[in-house]
Amino acid sequence: MKLSDRRRQNIYWTVGGNYQRKYPGEGDAFRVAEAAMVDRAFPKNRLRNFVEKNASQVSNGKDLKTVAEILAIQYTKKALMAERPGIAAMEQRAYRERYRELWYQNKRDISEEIRMQYAAYRIQKPMSAGTFLEPLMRRLIDGEKLTREGEFYLYLKSLWEDFFHVNPTLTFEVEQETERKDEPQEPPRAPKKKKRNIVEAKKEEIPEGAPDMVESAEFTHVTRDPSKAVESDVNINRVNLEDESLSLKRVRKHFGMEVGSAGKIRKLEDDLATGIHKGMRLHVTRGEFENDMSARFFEEQIFAQRKATEEIYDADRHIYERSIFELREIIRKNLLDDAARAPVVASNGAIDTSLLWRHAVLGDDKIFKKNQVEEETSFAVDILLDMSGSQQERQEAVAIQGYLIAEALTSLRIPTRVMGFCNLFHYQIIRIFRDYRDERKENREIFSYKASGSNRDGFALRYVFKTMEEIDAETRVLIVLSDGMPNDHISVGIDRAPIQVADYEDDVAVYDTAAEVLKGKLKQKAVLGVFTGDDDELDSERLIFGTDFVRIRDLNRFSVIVGKYLKSVVERTQ
Repeated sequence: MKLSDRRRQNIYWTVGGNYQRKYPGEGDAFRVAEAAMVDRAFPKNRLRNFVEKNASQVSNGKDLKTVAEILAIQYTKKALMAERPGIAAMEQRAYRERYRELWYQNKRDISEEIRMQYAAYRIQKPMSAGTFLEPLMRRLIDGEKLTREGEFYLYLKSLWEDFFHVNPTLTFEVEQETERKDEPQEPPRAPKKKKRNIVEAKKEEIPEGAPDMVESAEFTHVTRDPSKAVESDVNINRVNLEDESLSLKRVRKHFGMEVGSAGKIRKLEDDLATGIHKGMRLHVTRGEFENDMSARFFEEQIFAQRKATEEIYDADRHIYERSIFELREIIRKNLLDDAARAPVVASNGAIDTSLLWRHAVLGDDKIFKKNQVEEETSFAVDILLDMSGSQQERQEAVAIQGYLIAEALTSLRIPTRVMGFCNLFHYQIIRIFRDYRDERKENREIFSYKASGSNRDGFALRYVFKTMEEIDAETRVLIVLSDGMPNDHISVGIDRAPIQVADYEDDVAVYDTAAEVLKGKLKQKAVLGVFTGDDDELDSERLIFGTDFVRIRDLNRFSVIVGKYLKSVVERTQ
């Protein structure tokens, strides 16, 4: 039953206790009760004024306001539940409706994603936030531990500064003694210009060197529409040199410690980070984390995802193992056996009637043909998994498909390397799940695949094609599992000593990725795309891979389809 305005007003008065105030919004009974409890906890519009002064003049103000709203709801939740058990009974239904409404949206911005993740928490559903939102949501949920209004403002301020860019050229002011509830409210003062500190309830100054870091703007379901892309300010493409070590620390916490010599990585960066990728850095890792509380949080997230993937695999193990066997046999018969055997003229074997004249005229005994086993043509295969946040809905499927291919190849002793790629800040993350000469048991590491961050496909392809040269093989093959939608909207930076890192999105990103695929093919690399995206992304996949891509709709045909196309792309390079 639709709630009438009069009913909303009655709920607001009953819960809030302020019969002089009118409820300004819409929503169900539970939403009205939440708003009333928040207004009761922050009388005389104190929270509303605080948020307006701090968030109304910045480009990401909507996100800041949403964080403030969710934190206020969490701060007052216990009081609402304790005082109004009748209202509390509505919680699950109300948040289930909010979650469902947001889940079915085709595109969500960051504000809507935060709301959806909070609704998931309230209905005891696992949150599926990306690398930026996970720690933010944890901090928001911890807001229920706050006990005083002044403490609330300081906590909100720290959330804004830790997770969003606060424009340092603006000054925001609030009442200095928020605990004096009976004093009349002063009218808002206009923000002063050219100051770099934020005046707070206790006048805490932000140090000049404090970094304002904002992570990359691709998370679960977050819109790819550039008109809705998350912006920080006019310096959206800049990374501060002085913050380089802090960026690297965060990257390590999210993805693990780097491997390989620093000199080799720097050389690769010099060779690869050119053109649209100028200023990019490489972080190559095998997913081994520091002994650090923050790092352990992200490591545990990966373990949880690995467990979920393994459970899905184990549930249909017989189907997957059959696919591995079938794909292995297709590869063996069509790529290895054909390459290893060639008919030759000999003095014994199966007679070739077309050569009989040679024996009669020339006395040549070599009128027979037989298959002679030659030295096997050497293969090496790379499997590259798109590990960006847009894959979160299907990360189990992507990991399992990569695992099936790797199992089929390594069972034939074909050197196989499996890597995932994504981006955080201006770092290209290359997660090595197995290397060419690793034992077959290392294939299980592919189940540690977890999607997060953004994706700069062209730069990842440059890395793969460059490092493929290190393996000695006559035929080199690259299989790319992706959704065909490269997108890396760099959203880091402040004003000092910037490095320009170009955004990577829309047609520019698609054409750059297609160009890198073409360069690989021109260097006699066989390239096959395995499409993991949605229907509306097929055009980009076709542009990138041409006809050399497959889409697996029916897992029962996985081995046949992949085997057929793999044979086709390999034959064209030989």
